[in-house]
Amino acid sequence: MDHAPVVAAPNAFKGTLSPLEAAQAMARGVAQACPGRAVILRPLPDGGDGTLDVLTRALRAETHVFATQDSCGHMMRAPFGLARGRRGAIALIESARVIGLAQDPQCPLSSRSTEGLGQLLRHVLDRGARTVYLGLGGSATCDAGVGFLAALGVRFAGIPRADLETLERIRAVDLAGLDPRLARTRIIALVDVTNPLAGPCGAVVFAAQKGAYPVDLGDIDRRLRWAADRLETVFAVSVRDRLGAGAAGGLGFACALLGARLVPGAAIVARLTGLAAAIRQASLVLTGEGACDAQTGYGKGPQLVAAQARRLGRPVYLVCGRIDRSFAGLSEYYARCATLPPGLPAADALSAAVADLLA
Repeated sequence: MDHAPVVAAPNAFKGTLSPLEAAQAMARGVAQACPGRAVILRPLPDGGDGTLDVLTRALRAETHVFATQDSCGHMMRAPFGLARGRRGAIALIESARVIGLAQDPQCPLSSRSTEGLGQLLRHVLDRGARTVYLGLGGSATCDAGVGFLAALGVRFAGIPRADLETLERIRAVDLAGLDPRLARTRIIALVDVTNPLAGPCGAVVFAAQKGAYPVDLGDIDRRLRWAADRLETVFAVSVRDRLGAGAAGGLGFACALLGARLVPGAAIVARLTGLAAAIRQASLVLTGEGACDAQTGYGKGPQLVAAQARRLGRPVYLVCGRIDRSFAGLSEYYARCATLPPGLPAADALSAAVADLLA
């Protein structure tokens, strides 16, 4: 029996397990099949659910809360992290904890805004943050980040609240009130997809899971383009086609306007948590997430794990809640693939699937 460690590096199983909870469940599965075998936990969120918790542990940050608005305008207490860095304070923000999907189901997509996230960013600047890691996955919004920009001081003439509904009413944009501290702040936007802002592969790809009907997608894309035309003109940049600009309903686009770096979230988390070093110690790597499909190849955690493991000559086993037929072209990256057995709570099902793979 192989006694070398196993690395457990899953993403979230959305709606059921955070990346850390999934890694712990995988470890229990290893213990069931191979008692005494060491497991190195390296949960790998990609900018979405669980990013804040994992980075807080990795950077030994303190957790704080701030009263702000969710995507529907309801007041809520949003967690964020603050850590010490060589260049000053480092802030950790997860969009999904502020404007995430698990919010008022009666609130239409057209009226949701990223404004509360901008308020939180302004607050961490007040707390002295010089570097901000901003996870963009798992948002409930599709407003091209105009609410986010409004909270940071951008003025949109004639618009009482910047959201998807008001995008096509944008005429004049005024940057005079934009928070000057942003120019001195390093913002690293962790994106979980590589989509541009507009077009058939743009932010509209994910609008359906946020409540949009297929008939609405063309109109949403038109509104995003309208906003981009005006914002790029006044910011004097062209960023709508950058990889990740379409993340979080176009929030990646707004971050790019501000000079943020758009980087694959899984890659940054892997670096900060030492994933490569853990894989070198191991003889097997486990990864997975709630649903595996063609989108898994666009910056998602399992694909990065598979790529790193392949470079280091380690096999990877993949466990997903569901594997779509569109995933077939990616399955070659994994030595074995499995789905969760039915009829069990998610954590127990994941443990059972891992134990079965190792049996």
